[in-house]
Amino acid sequence: MALKWSTTTAALGLILLLAFHVQEGEGSQHHFVLIHGLGHGAWCWYKIVTLLKQKGHTVAALDLTSNGINRAASTDQVKSIAHYAEPLLQYIGNLGNDEKVTLVGHSLGGCPLSYAMEMYPTKISKAIFISAFTPRNNQSFLSSANPKTFPRLVENGVVVPNMEADSELPISASLALDHVKSYLYNKSPVEDANLAESLLTSTPFPISVEFLKLSEESYGSIRRFYIVLMKDRLFPPEYQEYSIAQNPPEKVFKMHASDHSPFFSQPDQLCNLLIHIATL
Repeated sequence: MALKWSTTTAALGLILLLAFHVQEGEGSQHHFVLIHGLGHGAWCWYKIVTLLKQKGHTVAALDLTSNGINRAASTDQVKSIAHYAEPLLQYIGNLGNDEKVTLVGHSLGGCPLSYAMEMYPTKISKAIFISAFTPRNNQSFLSSANPKTFPRLVENGVVVPNMEADSELPISASLALDHVKSYLYNKSPVEDANLAESLLTSTPFPISVEFLKLSEESYGSIRRFYIVLMKDRLFPPEYQEYSIAQNPPEKVFKMHASDHSPFFSQPDQLCNLLIHIATL
């Protein structure tokens, strides 16, 4: 009798294990594409890439043109969002016919993210904006933000416009290294802040003033979500709320202890939140 009970129990356990595997395994895996913000590159996502892969998800962190280790063009050669977002557009364009991705854009990354949504609406299941700018149709990155956003950062010496003698507009913008720890990484481990200081680069300026053409049929067909970072000093919560009010997403989430860089300051929480949103 004991043997029969033990065999039955073992069989039941195996059935439950298989059911759990089906529920939590291949059927629940997602494909994430991570897009960096101003001055950053794929390197800033290293913790998130590791955590997502450990959980069995497919993930790609991309360097946009002239940032990170992408040297397809120098910063001053990038004159359009299409050129800047080319690595993202190529990645999505090379997906299989039935494959869809969850796009994640941080800060300035909301701009190329929106552009890709318009170009490839059938390849994107969801778009997640993290303390990001969310331009509407006929808006640029700059015009979509709270009007105080960039004057404040420039006046405080956090963002530095890089000018050429014969140019009316900057050719690029850089983050001042002596301010990044207090504005971008104020809740992040010091080793991550030090890493960032050695890897930050300038970002093409023309992409911030180009007006986007976003249609309801393409861009508007994709489910959008927003993550507010409550300890963000670069793009404070009230400025994030301004962007949300201008272009409301389906749902808003808050990370109460994160600075502007949740991939450094709260990687586990960010990873779990990305997965949660992907399953909605």
